[in-house]
Amino acid sequence: MGRSKRSFDRVLRQYKHKDFVFKLTRVPVLNTLGRLVIKPSETTLSYVPVYENVELPEGTVAPISVIEHFINEASDHLILSRCPCRSENGCKDFDPYFGCTFLGPAVRRVDPEVGRLVSREEALEHLRQATEAGLVSCLGAFKGDALMMGIRDHKHLMTICHCCPCCCISTAMPLAGKEARDLLVRMEGVTVEITEDCNGCGRCVDMCIFDQITIVDKKAVIGEECKGCGRCAMVCKRDGVRITIEDPDYVNRCIERIGSKVTVR
Repeated sequence: MGRSKRSFDRVLRQYKHKDFVFKLTRVPVLNTLGRLVIKPSETTLSYVPVYENVELPEGTVAPISVIEHFINEASDHLILSRCPCRSENGCKDFDPYFGCTFLGPAVRRVDPEVGRLVSREEALEHLRQATEAGLVSCLGAFKGDALMMGIRDHKHLMTICHCCPCCCISTAMPLAGKEARDLLVRMEGVTVEITEDCNGCGRCVDMCIFDQITIVDKKAVIGEECKGCGRCAMVCKRDGVRITIEDPDYVNRCIERIGSKVTVR
């Protein structure tokens, strides 16, 4: 058994402790130790909103083009054999064997039992299937994923998580300290607003993984730590949530930020 398989199996065995591990980031001494391992200066993650009614400047491409850019640029592509979050949480709504996507030359060292190398076209098709299934993709650089797969060269490994409500970001990240939560950056230019059509039904409150929506005077209110994932808009039946992108250069700004942390060739 190779290093990659051993590391992945270890994560699966210890997955049940993830909430506790995230809570430890609230303890100053343990948070300092965690910083030495994860290296926040080399980490950045962003949800890419896939809500079909995102309002864009005229002639501007959709947010998902950021992910497509990195898939097209990458020298190597890998699809994880299973999603640890869905499989270990017993997900009933999405396929536990629909895995995350990873990009960059570092994936060449991943054990075939952990993930399969795929073509650029297969990676793009996997992204399309994730989007159509209602999964919300999270893109970026995170050393924790390299540790999960036993990869030493984390600077050449890009993460594309296809997240459902069972995802560790959805279930455990909100339990972490603010410094850890801030590693998840709202995509450049994304604004989430409540419209006059909101009737305070609370569907968006239940969907927000960071507890950033409250109902005040029968109307939803967005909090300061909103990550712009778009889940709230996806479940609203009254168009009570509006997601807009005002900066036409938002794609390039996002690509520049993420690309400064990780190289996919």
